[in-house]
Amino acid sequence: MNAPKTILTLLVSALAITACGDGSSEKKAATQVAAKVNGGEVSVHQINFVLQHTPSIPADQVDSARRQVLEGLIDQELAVQQAVEAKLDRTPNVMQMLEASRREVLARAYLEQAGGGGVKPAAAEIRAYYNDHPDLFAKRKVYRLEEINFAGTPELVGRVKEQLARGKTSAEVLAALRADNVVVSGGVAVKAAEQISLDALPRLATAKEGQPQLFEDAGKAAIVTVLATKPEPMDETKASSYIESYLINKQKSERATEAMKQLRAKAKIEYAGDFAGSKPAAPVAEKAAPTASEAVINKGVAGLK
Repeated sequence: MNAPKTILTLLVSALAITACGDGSSEKKAATQVAAKVNGGEVSVHQINFVLQHTPSIPADQVDSARRQVLEGLIDQELAVQQAVEAKLDRTPNVMQMLEASRREVLARAYLEQAGGGGVKPAAAEIRAYYNDHPDLFAKRKVYRLEEINFAGTPELVGRVKEQLARGKTSAEVLAALRADNVVVSGGVAVKAAEQISLDALPRLATAKEGQPQLFEDAGKAAIVTVLATKPEPMDETKASSYIESYLINKQKSERATEAMKQLRAKAKIEYAGDFAGSKPAAPVAEKAAPTASEAVINKGVAGLK
């Protein structure tokens, strides 16, 4: 379980959401108080909020997770108290971050509402998705990959393409990039099929071991080499619940995007300053927060498209 990192992330989110309030301090019922910290309190509701957004906590670890969350919230409360005492909440930078957090929460709440509840897909639709994505399910594999990431400028990408076309290995291409002082990052990682972008998976599934593949996406590039694979197929029965959740969340995402398109169509948008003369672009709407099941289906490898 990767709960500690997730819990830490959610504690930061909880702090941002708490900061979006009006600052009032209503008296909590004694049964709602989990800990008193100087003049402040940590409530059971705060603990439950974090736990509800922490995926895959085994039943036998819930109690220890609750304790871990409580201790994290106590640390958070202590830090908040010191920040307020130092009047950090009144500094321009912090005020700007608080306002950005408030706007983010409100915008996400609207998009989640616009996405609606989603309609359960028919069994035939689930089966079709299963059959259409054999690399994710029937022919699912776990991959040992080497990734070399670098800036995807046209010049660099062209040079790398030429080297790969001449049969250069990833090690040779990496050496050439470093010789030209190109900043590179990456390493070797083990990833299951569902952790790889749906755009990249078909190429990697059919790639020969040791054969470098070049991927480009929005100014980034990566050389990915399949070092080894291990077949681990997933049958339709096991995959059905994941596919159902993914398809429902896909519906929500599409509805939220459509709602944002309609808002833009109705809105009067005037660009000013350096942006004067710009034409309205397509909406960059964030979809409703994906569920853990959706992440399992299409988590994706960063930078691989």
